[in-house]
Amino acid sequence: MRIGFSTAILSLAVASSVYAAPTPIHLAKRNILTDKLKSLLTEAATSLECDACVAALVGVKDVAWLNQTWALDAINDVCPSLTSESTDVCSGLVFSQGPVLLSSLLSADLTGGDGKLICFQLGGVCPAPAISSGTLTFPKARPANPVAPTPSGVQVDVVHLSDWHVDTLYNTGSEAATCGKPMCCRAYANANSTITRAAASWGDYNCDSPVKLGQNLLGYIPSVAAPSFAIMTGDIPPHDVWLESQTTVVPEEADAFTILASLGTNIYPTVGNHEGGPPNLFPTVASGGDISWLYSGLADDWSKWLPAAAVTSVKNYGAYTVSPQTGFRIISLNTNFCYTMNLYLYGHTTDYDPNGEINWLITQLQASEDAGERVWIIGHVGPSQTDCIQNWSALYYQVVQRYSPHVIAEQFFGHTHRDEFALYYGPGSKSSENALATAWIGPSVTPFTDLNPGFRVYKVDTKSWNIFDSQTYVADLSQAASWDASGSSPNWHLEYSAREAYGAYVPIATDAPLSAAWWHNVTTAFQTTDAAFQEYWTYRGKSAGLQGSCASGSACKTEIICDLRAGQSSDSCTKISFSMKKRSDDEKLATEAKDVSLSTLFKRATEPWNKNLCGSVY
Repeated sequence: MRIGFSTAILSLAVASSVYAAPTPIHLAKRNILTDKLKSLLTEAATSLECDACVAALVGVKDVAWLNQTWALDAINDVCPSLTSESTDVCSGLVFSQGPVLLSSLLSADLTGGDGKLICFQLGGVCPAPAISSGTLTFPKARPANPVAPTPSGVQVDVVHLSDWHVDTLYNTGSEAATCGKPMCCRAYANANSTITRAAASWGDYNCDSPVKLGQNLLGYIPSVAAPSFAIMTGDIPPHDVWLESQTTVVPEEADAFTILASLGTNIYPTVGNHEGGPPNLFPTVASGGDISWLYSGLADDWSKWLPAAAVTSVKNYGAYTVSPQTGFRIISLNTNFCYTMNLYLYGHTTDYDPNGEINWLITQLQASEDAGERVWIIGHVGPSQTDCIQNWSALYYQVVQRYSPHVIAEQFFGHTHRDEFALYYGPGSKSSENALATAWIGPSVTPFTDLNPGFRVYKVDTKSWNIFDSQTYVADLSQAASWDASGSSPNWHLEYSAREAYGAYVPIATDAPLSAAWWHNVTTAFQTTDAAFQEYWTYRGKSAGLQGSCASGSACKTEIICDLRAGQSSDSCTKISFSMKKRSDDEKLATEAKDVSLSTLFKRATEPWNKNLCGSVY
């Protein structure tokens, strides 16, 4: 076992008075320690073995116990060689995210189970630990045979926006393809003078959205919908995660929500992982730390749409509840408390319900059940996604089982950037008869990466608050250069209607909603009729045509259908993977054959069909 590093470090510390002012001999001993740590980090990253990963974490903790700067410097030193990122990107990430990681590791019991859990959740290099968050106790028993209310027949439009990621520093004409940074289309210092592909003014598949693309999208919506309200499932700032801080995030949020207000209807937002400054880092009561500046800023930004009580709730930890109409309630969760890249979560791994949010959700749902209300739940990271910590996801799944289908009408998330959904079932088999609830995963406004920009319009019954149709709109960004040349604007258009597209394979009565049972039968059609699956595959990538193939009988197709039926992250067939090198097998698509970067350091999968577009540090 490599975990004997602790004894070596402690003996060096005692023998050499590490805490004294540095002298040549002390610096030499520092170098011995950091060189050993670099070796452990390199072995963990290249071997992808569980023991090596745990040993590296223990080594980081031990060095940090002596001197946190030494630990961060060691990580920073190996970052460029292990990730192929530039030194400025590595330094920005290490010195913004690293202190939180060190704090959590210093509190964690790495050799008592926490190490393996962290290595699993962050890199998938250890086996998945058993779910240990237990069984919830609810205020009241679930009613016998609960059912959703009958629809009224009156429908309204609701717009779903997600993953805004508008880049105010987008630079038309700059390098869009090979800029040497995780995201392009900016005037970076020391950029190559030769442009491989110039950024069009309306956007590029390798970049976040220019401001005018988001504005144009909002201006188009009234031509196809008269929204009663809209939901925005998180992520306003761009993907320059090595640069984001409180100083940058606050004005980015304020500017974006001012632009979003031009839609002219109430928008109910949720907190994404990029809302943090630095991104992903949301402290809990157990971890300590202060991010009240963010919640206060969001409360101010959202106050134009929320009542006073909801604004006050946002200032607590970002979650709130609001009733847009009598008998209907929206509960907005801060799902960063399950996000695997929220490094604050790893210092107290048995704090299964950080900040008591699950308990708060139960309280809200019980009140809605007692009042006969229908509820939508909105969040950013979907509990079905492997980016959600399994213990938290398991608790959330129990809540959905308890309060569906009679209270929870629908759920909405974002984060993946793709057009997806996930199904929740009652105890027992995954069948249409046992399907309870649907989570709608909204397509992103940003095209980052290799996706068309898009949004959804739902046709919603005003009594049951179930969805009767989901209509996705996109613009074909491959034409961006021609829009510039002709002086035209994006060709927003209806990509597809879920009811029409999938109703061709699974007929549905005109007075029936797009229920979880119907969606389960759609996934069955995906299995039996490859044409149905291929249609879904196209829409999943928002018709950009850049995600490669997913052939009948392939592992890709099996995994994708499995994930559609996986309402909790532990059921997902997508395995968390830690990848340091490009794949060379036949499944590695040409569109994925890019230099290894931090975006591939922690991925949902090595498989190109499930490349994580907004996970890891991104």
